[in-house]
Amino acid sequence: MALPDYVRPIHKPNGRTYYYYEKFRRTERAWPRVRIPAEPLSEAFAKRVTQLPRLDARQDEAGAWEWSFLDVTERRHPLPAPADCDAFWAVVDKAEDIGKKLQAGIRRTFAALIIEFKESAAYQINVDEHGHERPGLSKSMREQYDRYMSTIEAAWGDDPVESLQATDVQKILDKSFRETPSAGRVFRSTLSRIISWGIPRGYRKDNPVDHTEKLEGGGTYSPWPVEAFDIFFQHARVDLHLPVYSALFTGQRKVDVVGMLRPHSGATEMPLIAQKIKQRVPVQIHSEYRQIIDAAPVDKDNPQLALHLTASGKPWSYEGIKTAWQREMDRPELKFFREKRLVFHGLRKNAVNTLLEVGCTEEMVSAIVGMSPAMVRHYAKEVSKFRLARSAMKLMEDGWASQRVHVLGAAKKAE
Repeated sequence: MALPDYVRPIHKPNGRTYYYYEKFRRTERAWPRVRIPAEPLSEAFAKRVTQLPRLDARQDEAGAWEWSFLDVTERRHPLPAPADCDAFWAVVDKAEDIGKKLQAGIRRTFAALIIEFKESAAYQINVDEHGHERPGLSKSMREQYDRYMSTIEAAWGDDPVESLQATDVQKILDKSFRETPSAGRVFRSTLSRIISWGIPRGYRKDNPVDHTEKLEGGGTYSPWPVEAFDIFFQHARVDLHLPVYSALFTGQRKVDVVGMLRPHSGATEMPLIAQKIKQRVPVQIHSEYRQIIDAAPVDKDNPQLALHLTASGKPWSYEGIKTAWQREMDRPELKFFREKRLVFHGLRKNAVNTLLEVGCTEEMVSAIVGMSPAMVRHYAKEVSKFRLARSAMKLMEDGWASQRVHVLGAAKKAE
């Protein structure tokens, strides 16, 4: 019997014969061989033979092989290494099934929803009419979405989106995220986002996530106390100082802090496009922050470009500052941050609290830091407690003389 191209039998000493796909065998382009777990003339073998031409294998710069499968819609699906034969072909079958559903217009499973969402403008890099790139999601946000979409696909990938009930989501939140509410909040918001995106595209008519409980905590972070700044500026690497000042004085997220450009001399505003909300934020430059900027090292080749530079004078990248930050937080001198669970994003709350404390309205704060009015109101409630407590004590001080006799009677004052 003639075998398909690149398929050859290998006879084992025990008398058994196995069949392998060995594309470009005995050439410089030779692929690692892939075992076909079936016998010729069987239905399973015939199925594998139709899938073989859609396999692809490429070597990366380090020489490692990366496998993928092209479905009938030409979408590329990553595959595990063929060493685990069962796992390899299981993923091939799943990828082929997704492609057939998409081709046939059956676009209602979570796997199909995630594929479409990842190809949409809401996720991908977009280019405006001027040729400028505008990301649907920042790189860090895409990584976060990818992580939780993988969890969603593992749980419900083959299920129709319309079959998901609020009770199913709540069960996951209660069982899997009870000890990690922060992760649960992100999982919940990611699931809600992709389902909402799918509603006008025919996946379902409502969002069951809206009927689940929000995990406690509100998704906020603790502001840095005074001693945290003392410890950080004493022990942390110097090229991380300016990013901390930038976050403190502007209230911007880390990804936007890293992307800040050095403002012109004398400028009082530093415009930027906040990556999360895709809006221009008119960042105001405080006088002390202006002095800090002026004293900071300058990229001599591009003085009007990146504001935040590494010790070597190169602009910080998001991944670079993320890695450097984690290394600093692992140092024994900065164990205070680990014990108190203080993170860079907490500086955003420092900025909001300070603005509220000095009397800014919620609308002002929202405009300055690019935060939603709802979140500003959440922060304002906490700040208001301290304001009320201080105001109450001042009133008590002013009125104590007239009230003392009614409270302590004739008791003498302490000398």
